[in-house]
Amino acid sequence: MSPKLWVLEAIAVLAGAMIGTLVAAFVFWLFLDGSFAVGAAQPGPYVLALVTVVIFAVLYHQLPATPAVLASLAVGIALPALVVRFAADLVLGWGSLLFLALVFALVSLSVYRFVHASGRARAVARGVADRP
Repeated sequence: MSPKLWVLEAIAVLAGAMIGTLVAAFVFWLFLDGSFAVGAAQPGPYVLALVTVVIFAVLYHQLPATPAVLASLAVGIALPALVVRFAADLVLGWGSLLFLALVFALVSLSVYRFVHASGRARAVARGVADRP
């Protein structure tokens, strides 16, 4: 991969992780009566989000589009739910954890794909515009 694609991939991963974590923290506060600071002000959720979205990126580079989406959603739901359930000090039921993980997975995967797709679209447009 070229350095330009590495930068685009890094921006997509960071944007997906950050926005997914903030939206999940907002949903946690809004629907589950939790503290917004628990999900947004501590470094743990961001590290977990970065690891999860990096796995999204690896899956997208290794698999075709549809299996990559399905595998990313499965990882995006299972990994955060299991880590929070067994490693964090939150007392939530499985239903609440899976709901938050689903929100995180959908938002972070959507943002990752949006940033990645818009960056490629700009590159294609720039390449087409440079042709003689």
